[in-house]
Amino acid sequence: MKSKEPLYLRLPFYYGWLVFLVTLLTYAFMFGLRYSVTVFFVPLQKEFGWTSAMTAGSVTAFFWIYGVAALFLDRLYRSLGVRKIVFLGGILLGVGGILCSFASELWHLYASWGILAAVGSSILYTVPTMVLGRFFEKHRGKAVGWSSIGVSIGQAALVPFAAWIIANFGWRPAYITLSSLVMAGVAVPGYFIFRENPESLGLKKDGGNLTREEEERTSQVQRTEGWKTSDALRNRSLILILLSYFFLVGTTISMLTFVVPHIIRLGVDPLLASTAMGVIGFMSAIGSFMFGLVSDWMGRKYTIAMLSTGIATAMFVSTVIPPDMIALYAWVTLYGLTYGGAPEQYAAIVTDYFGARKDIGLFGYVMFAGAMGGGLFPLIGGYLSDMTGSYYASLTYLGVGMVCSMITILLAKPPKPPESSS
Repeated sequence: MKSKEPLYLRLPFYYGWLVFLVTLLTYAFMFGLRYSVTVFFVPLQKEFGWTSAMTAGSVTAFFWIYGVAALFLDRLYRSLGVRKIVFLGGILLGVGGILCSFASELWHLYASWGILAAVGSSILYTVPTMVLGRFFEKHRGKAVGWSSIGVSIGQAALVPFAAWIIANFGWRPAYITLSSLVMAGVAVPGYFIFRENPESLGLKKDGGNLTREEEERTSQVQRTEGWKTSDALRNRSLILILLSYFFLVGTTISMLTFVVPHIIRLGVDPLLASTAMGVIGFMSAIGSFMFGLVSDWMGRKYTIAMLSTGIATAMFVSTVIPPDMIALYAWVTLYGLTYGGAPEQYAAIVTDYFGARKDIGLFGYVMFAGAMGGGLFPLIGGYLSDMTGSYYASLTYLGVGMVCSMITILLAKPPKPPESSS
């Protein structure tokens, strides 16, 4: 299994951290473009007379297609390999954004962003996340957790940049510029850097070169071990992981939807209230770093449970928080820290429990469960808000949802794999 890769891929440092950097860069561009979409809504509504519900519908379509596409990524990945599928994801997301710049009818927006960009984004989250975990074992929690810092970087850099381009040149050039950056910053480095696993480069997990005996043993393991997808989907532990992620994503997506309106209703100035989102983004980057370390020490399951408890606490506290800026920033600090460390740890626990052989396919189901929660929970929370005239019932409901996330992940025990899989 001697590596035939070019010299630049056999540098004298641990290659996994190069994969980490490209994954972080992928997250920064992908999520930066995704979060920037909201700043396009006002100019679109002004130019075409579309309502908020009409433009927001493209985000709903994006989210559902994003989740459904994840179910088919394993088959696509096995046909194309990691390099080509990441390249395809970057092209789809970038082309979807560029086509938005030509929109003149509402269905143009839905087709370009809600379908093309959604499929590309699904690829760019699932595949790099799982491939990154294959390069690490002892440091898997750090690598996967720290890579999500790219989300905060993209949010902090590209959203203001998009707003500046729109203000100075218009929304169409802004779509083209950001989408072109995504293709250049994601598709190209992903194609040249990503590989299936460290063994394909003659490397060990967590660094070092494979000996001849290790190469032979690794080759034998890759041929004979691993889970069948059908077996894993019937396994109690994976079902519990799916349920936990369903509750976590549903709750956190809803929280990002309701938090600013709730703070404004308390009497806080809207401009100050909007800064809460920036603080959440900043603190989530710190949380990703902190709990990446904790995860490798404590284990993925207990780290997720601890973070879920912290998020649930933040949800319940939000129902009694006064209209005071000190209290507000203390609250968003707690929420940002715990929110930032949680989602990527699910990718790590899937690899821990079920191995790398079927990890992309299995994490696709995890993502699908999260997308279902992300689509359902805001609807229920919005209904409760309309019924009660405030967000207190909605926030309490979200707190209960996070408690369910914590309980289900604690019940997920490391599974005993079948004797043989293919």
